[in-house]
Amino acid sequence: MKRELAALLATTVVAASVASIGAADAAAGTWIQLMPAGTFQARDGRGPFNAGDKATMEQIVARTRDFHGPNDIVIDYDHQTLFGVKDGVGGTAPAAGWVKELQVREGGIYGRVEWTEKAAASIKAGEYKYLSPVFPARKSDGLVVLLQNAALTNSPALNIEAVAATALSFAVSTEGTDMEKILAALGLAAGTGEDAVLSAINALNTASTAIAKALGLKDGAKPDEIVTAVNSTVADRKAFAKAAGAKEDDKADVVVASIATAMSAGSPDPTRFVPIAVVTELRDEVKQLREDTTADKAEEAVAQAMKAGKLTPGMKGWGLDLYKKDKAAFENFVGAQPTLTTPQLNGGRKPSGGNAEGLDETQLAVCRTLGLDPKQYAETLKAEREAHEENA
Repeated sequence: MKRELAALLATTVVAASVASIGAADAAAGTWIQLMPAGTFQARDGRGPFNAGDKATMEQIVARTRDFHGPNDIVIDYDHQTLFGVKDGVGGTAPAAGWVKELQVREGGIYGRVEWTEKAAASIKAGEYKYLSPVFPARKSDGLVVLLQNAALTNSPALNIEAVAATALSFAVSTEGTDMEKILAALGLAAGTGEDAVLSAINALNTASTAIAKALGLKDGAKPDEIVTAVNSTVADRKAFAKAAGAKEDDKADVVVASIATAMSAGSPDPTRFVPIAVVTELRDEVKQLREDTTADKAEEAVAQAMKAGKLTPGMKGWGLDLYKKDKAAFENFVGAQPTLTTPQLNGGRKPSGGNAEGLDETQLAVCRTLGLDPKQYAETLKAEREAHEENA
Protein backbone atom coordinates (compact mmCIF):
# COMPACT_ATOMS: atom_id res chain seq x y z
CA MET A 1 0.00 0.00 0.00
CA LYS A 2 2.83 2.37 0.86
CA ARG A 3 4.56 1.76 -2.44
CA GLU A 4 1.28 2.12 -4.35
CA LEU A 5 0.53 5.45 -2.69
CA ALA A 6 4.08 6.65 -3.30
CA ALA A 7 3.83 5.78 -6.99
CA LEU A 8 0.50 7.55 -7.36
CA LEU A 9 1.85 10.56 -5.50
CA ALA A 10 4.89 10.69 -7.77
CA THR A 11 2.67 10.85 -10.86
CA THR A 12 0.70 13.68 -9.30
CA VAL A 13 3.85 15.73 -8.64
CA VAL A 14 5.14 15.08 -12.16
CA ALA A 15 1.83 16.22 -13.64
CA ALA A 16 1.94 19.46 -11.68
CA SER A 17 5.55 20.05 -12.73
CA VAL A 18 4.82 19.49 -16.44
CA ALA A 19 1.90 21.91 -16.37
CA SER A 20 3.98 24.54 -14.62
CA ILE A 21 6.97 24.23 -16.97
CA GLY A 22 4.74 24.26 -20.08
CA ALA A 23 3.10 27.53 -19.03
CA ALA A 24 6.40 29.21 -18.16
CA ASP A 25 8.03 28.06 -21.42
CA ALA A 26 5.17 29.38 -23.57
CA ALA A 27 5.32 32.77 -21.80
CA ALA A 28 9.09 33.02 -22.33
CA GLY A 29 9.02 32.15 -26.05
CA THR A 30 10.31 29.10 -27.94
CA TRP A 31 13.78 28.24 -29.28
CA ILE A 32 13.87 27.74 -33.06
CA GLN A 33 16.79 26.86 -35.36
CA LEU A 34 17.59 29.88 -37.54
CA MET A 35 20.74 28.63 -39.30
CA PRO A 36 22.51 25.25 -39.56
CA ALA A 37 26.11 24.81 -38.50
CA GLY A 38 28.97 24.17 -40.95
CA THR A 39 28.61 24.26 -44.74
CA PHE A 40 25.16 24.21 -46.39
CA GLN A 41 23.59 25.03 -49.75
CA ALA A 42 20.19 26.28 -50.92
CA ARG A 43 17.89 24.04 -52.90
CA ASP A 44 18.00 26.41 -55.87
CA GLY A 45 21.79 26.01 -56.14
CA ARG A 46 22.91 29.12 -54.30
CA GLY A 47 25.94 28.64 -52.12
CA PRO A 48 27.67 26.87 -50.70
CA PHE A 49 27.41 28.93 -47.52
CA ASN A 50 29.41 28.41 -44.39
CA ALA A 51 28.39 29.17 -40.79
CA GLY A 52 31.56 27.50 -39.50
CA ASP A 53 32.20 25.94 -36.13
CA LYS A 54 31.01 27.11 -32.73
CA ALA A 55 33.59 29.89 -32.49
CA THR A 56 32.70 31.18 -35.97
CA MET A 57 28.96 31.09 -35.18
CA GLU A 58 29.62 33.09 -31.99
CA GLN A 59 31.20 35.77 -34.24
CA ILE A 60 28.11 35.71 -36.52
CA VAL A 61 25.87 36.18 -33.48
CA ALA A 62 28.02 39.07 -32.22
CA ARG A 63 27.85 40.85 -35.62
CA THR A 64 24.09 40.25 -35.72
CA ARG A 65 23.63 41.88 -32.33
CA ASP A 66 25.74 44.85 -33.40
CA PHE A 67 23.74 45.22 -36.62
CA HIS A 68 20.30 45.19 -34.95
CA GLY A 69 21.32 47.08 -31.83
CA PRO A 70 18.48 47.26 -29.29
CA ASN A 71 15.87 46.13 -31.85
CA ASP A 72 14.44 42.61 -31.99
CA ILE A 73 14.91 40.59 -35.18
CA VAL A 74 11.68 40.35 -37.15
CA ILE A 75 10.17 37.11 -38.45
CA ASP A 76 7.67 37.96 -41.19
CA TYR A 77 5.45 36.02 -43.61
CA ASP A 78 6.99 34.83 -46.90
CA HIS A 79 9.76 37.49 -46.86
CA GLN A 80 7.27 40.34 -47.20
CA THR A 81 9.70 42.64 -45.39
CA LEU A 82 12.05 42.29 -48.40
CA PHE A 83 9.62 41.95 -51.30
CA GLY A 84 6.20 43.17 -50.22
CA VAL A 85 7.11 46.70 -49.23
CA LYS A 86 8.97 48.60 -51.93
CA ASP A 87 8.81 52.08 -53.34
CA GLY A 88 6.02 52.21 -55.87
CA VAL A 89 4.72 48.75 -54.93
CA GLY A 90 2.98 49.28 -51.60
CA GLY A 91 1.71 46.51 -49.37
CA THR A 92 2.37 45.60 -45.77
CA ALA A 93 4.79 43.34 -43.95
CA PRO A 94 3.25 42.30 -40.60
CA ALA A 95 5.43 40.48 -38.13
CA ALA A 96 4.79 36.83 -37.34
CA GLY A 97 7.15 36.91 -34.41
CA TRP A 98 10.22 38.50 -32.89
CA VAL A 99 13.61 36.96 -32.11
CA LYS A 100 14.35 38.10 -28.55
CA GLU A 101 17.62 36.22 -28.02
CA LEU A 102 20.28 34.29 -29.99
CA GLN A 103 22.25 31.25 -28.90
CA VAL A 104 24.91 29.05 -30.50
CA ARG A 105 24.32 25.31 -30.12
CA GLU A 106 25.75 22.10 -31.53
CA GLY A 107 23.39 22.14 -34.51
CA GLY A 108 23.66 25.81 -35.42
CA ILE A 109 22.32 29.21 -34.40
CA TYR A 110 19.01 29.25 -32.52
CA GLY A 111 16.70 32.10 -31.60
CA ARG A 112 14.17 32.52 -28.82
CA VAL A 113 11.03 33.58 -30.66
CA GLU A 114 7.92 35.22 -29.28
CA TRP A 115 5.14 34.56 -31.81
CA THR A 116 2.16 36.79 -32.49
CA GLU A 117 -1.26 35.27 -31.75
CA LYS A 118 -2.03 35.13 -35.48
CA ALA A 119 1.23 33.33 -36.31
CA ALA A 120 0.84 30.91 -33.42
CA ALA A 121 -2.64 30.02 -34.65
CA SER A 122 -1.36 29.56 -38.21
CA ILE A 123 1.45 27.24 -37.08
CA LYS A 124 -0.94 25.33 -34.84
CA ALA A 125 -3.32 24.86 -37.78
CA GLY A 126 -0.49 23.71 -40.05
CA GLU A 127 -0.79 26.73 -42.36
CA TYR A 128 2.93 27.46 -41.94
CA LYS A 129 5.62 24.90 -41.15
CA TYR A 130 9.10 26.13 -42.07
CA LEU A 131 11.45 29.01 -41.36
CA SER A 132 13.69 30.71 -43.93
CA PRO A 133 16.57 32.95 -42.75
CA VAL A 134 17.87 35.97 -44.66
CA PHE A 135 21.62 36.59 -44.38
CA PRO A 136 24.46 38.22 -46.37
CA ALA A 137 27.55 36.08 -47.11
CA ARG A 138 31.03 36.76 -48.47
CA LYS A 139 31.38 35.97 -52.15
CA SER A 140 34.90 34.65 -51.75
CA ASP A 141 34.19 31.76 -49.41
CA GLY A 142 30.45 31.91 -48.62
CA LEU A 143 31.07 32.77 -44.97
CA VAL A 144 27.87 34.04 -43.37
CA VAL A 145 28.26 37.64 -42.17
CA LEU A 146 25.17 38.05 -39.97
CA LEU A 147 21.49 37.20 -39.67
CA GLN A 148 19.29 39.92 -41.18
CA ASN A 149 15.83 38.45 -40.47
CA ALA A 150 13.75 35.33 -41.11
CA ALA A 151 10.36 34.40 -42.52
CA LEU A 152 7.64 31.84 -42.05
CA THR A 153 7.24 30.02 -45.35
CA ASN A 154 6.16 26.76 -46.87
CA SER A 155 8.95 26.85 -49.49
CA PRO A 156 12.20 27.05 -47.51
CA ALA A 157 15.51 27.40 -49.29
CA LEU A 158 17.49 25.59 -46.57
CA ASN A 159 17.12 22.28 -44.80
CA ILE A 160 16.61 23.37 -41.20
CA GLU A 161 14.28 22.14 -38.47
CA ALA A 162 10.59 22.60 -39.14
CA VAL A 163 8.58 24.93 -36.93
CA ALA A 164 6.32 22.21 -35.53
CA ALA A 165 3.14 23.03 -33.65
CA THR A 166 4.66 21.55 -30.49
CA ALA A 167 7.31 24.28 -30.53
CA LEU A 168 4.63 26.78 -29.50
CA SER A 169 4.39 25.29 -26.04
CA PHE A 170 7.55 23.27 -25.41
CA ALA A 171 11.25 23.65 -26.20
CA VAL A 172 12.61 20.28 -27.33
CA SER A 173 15.67 21.25 -29.36
CA THR A 174 18.44 20.78 -26.76
CA GLU A 175 19.84 17.80 -24.99
CA GLY A 176 19.56 17.50 -21.23
CA THR A 177 16.71 20.05 -20.96
CA ASP A 178 13.95 19.87 -18.37
CA MET A 179 11.53 18.96 -21.17
CA GLU A 180 13.50 15.82 -22.02
CA LYS A 181 13.54 14.84 -18.34
CA ILE A 182 9.79 15.36 -18.14
CA LEU A 183 9.19 13.25 -21.26
CA ALA A 184 11.29 10.48 -19.73
CA ALA A 185 9.36 10.73 -16.46
CA LEU A 186 6.11 10.43 -18.43
CA GLY A 187 7.46 7.36 -20.22
CA LEU A 188 7.41 9.17 -23.58
CA ALA A 189 10.08 9.20 -26.25
CA ALA A 190 12.30 12.25 -26.82
CA GLY A 191 10.67 14.69 -29.24
CA THR A 192 7.13 13.49 -28.46
CA GLY A 193 4.53 15.93 -29.77
CA GLU A 194 2.31 18.23 -27.75
CA ASP A 195 -0.88 16.16 -28.13
CA ALA A 196 0.75 13.05 -26.65
CA VAL A 197 2.25 15.06 -23.78
CA LEU A 198 -1.09 16.69 -22.99
CA SER A 199 -2.82 13.30 -23.06
CA ALA A 200 -0.29 11.94 -20.56
CA ILE A 201 -0.74 14.99 -18.32
CA ASN A 202 -4.54 14.67 -18.44
CA ALA A 203 -4.26 11.03 -17.43
CA LEU A 204 -2.05 12.00 -14.49
CA ASN A 205 -4.43 14.77 -13.46
CA THR A 206 -7.25 12.23 -13.48
CA ALA A 207 -5.17 9.99 -11.23
CA SER A 208 -4.45 12.95 -8.95
CA THR A 209 -8.18 13.67 -8.62
CA ALA A 210 -8.85 10.01 -7.80
CA ILE A 211 -6.14 10.03 -5.12
CA ALA A 212 -7.53 13.23 -3.56
CA LYS A 213 -11.03 11.74 -3.49
CA ALA A 214 -9.80 8.50 -1.93
CA LEU A 215 -8.03 10.53 0.76
CA GLY A 216 -11.19 12.49 1.54
CA LEU A 217 -9.90 15.74 0.00
CA LYS A 218 -11.87 18.16 -2.15
CA ASP A 219 -11.61 18.23 -5.94
CA GLY A 220 -8.69 20.37 -7.07
CA ALA A 221 -6.61 19.63 -3.98
CA LYS A 222 -3.07 20.97 -4.34
CA PRO A 223 -0.05 18.62 -4.47
CA ASP A 224 1.15 19.67 -1.00
CA GLU A 225 -2.29 18.87 0.45
CA ILE A 226 -2.21 15.43 -1.17
CA VAL A 227 1.32 14.85 0.16
CA THR A 228 0.21 15.76 3.70
CA ALA A 229 -2.83 13.48 3.50
CA VAL A 230 -0.78 10.59 2.10
CA ASN A 231 1.86 10.98 4.82
CA SER A 232 -0.87 10.98 7.47
CA THR A 233 -2.45 7.87 5.96
CA VAL A 234 0.89 6.06 5.81
CA ALA A 235 1.63 7.02 9.42
CA ASP A 236 -1.78 5.75 10.57
CA ARG A 237 -1.29 2.52 8.67
CA LYS A 238 2.10 1.97 10.33
CA ALA A 239 0.50 2.52 13.74
CA PHE A 240 -2.28 0.03 12.97
CA ALA A 241 0.22 -2.53 11.70
CA LYS A 242 2.40 -2.16 14.79
CA ALA A 243 -0.58 -2.42 17.16
CA ALA A 244 -1.76 -5.58 15.39
CA GLY A 245 1.68 -7.19 15.49
CA ALA A 246 2.14 -6.95 11.71
CA LYS A 247 5.11 -5.55 9.78
CA GLU A 248 5.02 -1.92 8.65
CA ASP A 249 5.32 -2.86 4.97
CA ASP A 250 2.73 -5.68 5.06
CA LYS A 251 -0.14 -5.35 2.61
CA ALA A 252 -3.43 -3.88 3.78
CA ASP A 253 -5.24 -7.24 3.87
CA VAL A 254 -2.49 -8.70 6.09
CA VAL A 255 -2.82 -5.79 8.54
CA VAL A 256 -6.63 -6.14 8.60
CA ALA A 257 -6.33 -9.88 9.26
CA SER A 258 -3.87 -9.22 12.09
CA ILE A 259 -6.23 -6.71 13.68
CA ALA A 260 -9.16 -9.15 13.43
CA THR A 261 -7.06 -11.89 15.03
CA ALA A 262 -6.00 -9.60 17.87
CA MET A 263 -9.63 -8.59 18.53
CA SER A 264 -10.88 -12.17 18.61
CA ALA A 265 -8.00 -13.52 20.71
CA GLY A 266 -9.69 -12.67 24.00
CA SER A 267 -8.97 -10.06 26.64
CA PRO A 268 -6.70 -7.26 25.45
CA ASP A 269 -3.37 -6.56 27.08
CA PRO A 270 -4.16 -4.30 30.08
CA THR A 271 -0.74 -2.65 29.78
CA ARG A 272 -1.64 -1.41 26.28
CA PHE A 273 -5.43 -1.01 26.21
CA VAL A 274 -7.94 0.73 28.56
CA PRO A 275 -11.69 -0.12 28.40
CA ILE A 276 -13.83 2.58 26.82
CA ALA A 277 -16.15 2.61 29.85
CA VAL A 278 -13.25 3.49 32.12
CA VAL A 279 -12.13 6.30 29.80
CA THR A 280 -15.68 7.68 29.62
CA GLU A 281 -16.11 7.57 33.39
CA LEU A 282 -12.80 9.32 33.93
CA ARG A 283 -13.70 12.00 31.39
CA ASP A 284 -17.05 12.67 33.12
CA GLU A 285 -15.38 12.88 36.52
CA VAL A 286 -12.82 15.38 35.25
CA LYS A 287 -15.59 17.45 33.68
CA GLN A 288 -17.63 17.50 36.91
CA LEU A 289 -14.53 18.38 38.92
CA ARG A 290 -13.84 21.33 36.64
CA GLU A 291 -17.43 22.55 36.95
CA ASP A 292 -17.37 22.25 40.74
CA THR A 293 -14.06 24.08 40.94
CA THR A 294 -15.36 26.88 38.72
CA ALA A 295 -18.52 27.20 40.85
CA ASP A 296 -16.47 27.44 44.05
CA LYS A 297 -14.22 30.07 42.54
CA ALA A 298 -17.25 32.00 41.28
CA GLU A 299 -18.82 32.03 44.77
CA GLU A 300 -15.55 33.24 46.27
CA ALA A 301 -15.02 35.96 43.64
CA VAL A 302 -18.58 37.30 43.88
CA ALA A 303 -18.44 37.31 47.69
CA GLN A 304 -15.20 39.31 47.61
CA ALA A 305 -16.67 41.76 45.09
CA MET A 306 -19.75 42.28 47.28
CA LYS A 307 -17.60 42.72 50.37
CA ALA A 308 -15.47 45.30 48.53
CA GLY A 309 -18.59 47.25 47.58
CA LYS A 310 -18.30 46.45 43.85
CA LEU A 311 -21.56 44.47 43.59
CA THR A 312 -24.92 44.82 45.30
CA PRO A 313 -26.66 41.77 46.87
CA GLY A 314 -29.17 41.87 44.01
CA MET A 315 -26.35 41.37 41.47
CA LYS A 316 -25.06 38.15 43.06
CA GLY A 317 -26.81 35.71 40.69
CA TRP A 318 -25.82 37.75 37.65
CA GLY A 319 -22.22 37.89 38.88
CA LEU A 320 -22.04 34.11 39.40
CA ASP A 321 -23.34 33.44 35.87
CA LEU A 322 -20.91 35.93 34.31
CA TYR A 323 -17.89 34.48 36.17
CA LYS A 324 -18.71 30.91 35.05
CA LYS A 325 -19.20 31.99 31.48
CA ASP A 326 -16.35 34.51 31.14
CA LYS A 327 -14.00 35.02 34.07
CA ALA A 328 -12.09 37.83 32.31
CA ALA A 329 -15.29 39.78 31.58
CA PHE A 330 -16.35 39.49 35.24
CA GLU A 331 -12.98 40.74 36.48
CA ASN A 332 -13.02 43.64 34.01
CA PHE A 333 -16.52 44.65 35.13
CA VAL A 334 -15.66 44.51 38.83
CA GLY A 335 -12.41 46.39 38.31
CA ALA A 336 -14.21 49.23 36.52
CA GLN A 337 -16.96 49.67 39.16
CA PRO A 338 -16.85 52.39 41.82
CA THR A 339 -16.98 51.34 45.47
CA LEU A 340 -20.60 51.46 46.68
CA THR A 341 -21.55 53.10 49.97
CA THR A 342 -23.41 51.30 52.71
CA PRO A 343 -26.78 52.92 51.79
CA GLN A 344 -26.25 51.87 48.17
CA LEU A 345 -25.44 48.31 49.21
CA ASN A 346 -28.56 48.23 51.39
CA GLY A 347 -30.79 49.54 48.65
CA GLY A 348 -30.42 53.28 49.30
CA ARG A 349 -33.08 55.59 47.98
CA LYS A 350 -34.87 54.58 44.85
CA PRO A 351 -33.89 56.60 41.83
CA SER A 352 -36.53 58.98 40.62
CA GLY A 353 -38.25 58.32 37.36
CA GLY A 354 -41.58 56.66 38.05
CA ASN A 355 -42.72 53.24 37.00
CA ALA A 356 -40.07 50.48 37.05
CA GLU A 357 -42.53 47.73 36.06
CA GLY A 358 -40.86 44.84 34.21
CA LEU A 359 -37.40 45.20 35.80
CA ASP A 360 -36.07 42.36 37.89
CA GLU A 361 -33.98 42.74 41.03
CA THR A 362 -30.68 42.63 39.11
CA GLN A 363 -31.82 45.34 36.68
CA LEU A 364 -33.01 47.51 39.54
CA ALA A 365 -29.66 47.02 41.24
CA VAL A 366 -27.91 48.17 38.07
CA CYS A 367 -30.09 51.28 38.05
CA ARG A 368 -29.25 52.00 41.67
CA THR A 369 -25.54 51.43 41.08
CA LEU A 370 -25.29 53.56 37.95
CA GLY A 371 -27.90 56.16 38.95
CA LEU A 372 -30.21 55.33 36.03
CA ASP A 373 -33.93 56.15 35.79
CA PRO A 374 -35.72 52.76 36.10
CA LYS A 375 -38.56 53.87 33.84
CA GLN A 376 -36.25 55.03 31.08
CA TYR A 377 -34.14 51.90 31.49
CA ALA A 378 -37.28 49.74 31.15
CA GLU A 379 -38.29 51.63 28.02
CA THR A 380 -34.78 51.17 26.56
CA LEU A 381 -34.90 47.43 27.20
CA LYS A 382 -38.34 47.22 25.62
CA ALA A 383 -37.17 49.08 22.51
CA GLU A 384 -34.15 46.76 22.19
CA ARG A 385 -36.40 43.68 22.44
CA GLU A 386 -38.78 45.02 19.78
CA ALA A 387 -35.88 45.86 17.44
CA HIS A 388 -34.45 42.38 17.92
CA GLU A 389 -37.83 40.77 17.15
CA GLU A 390 -38.17 42.83 13.96
CA ASN A 391 -34.68 41.86 12.79
CA ALA A 392 -35.37 38.22 13.55
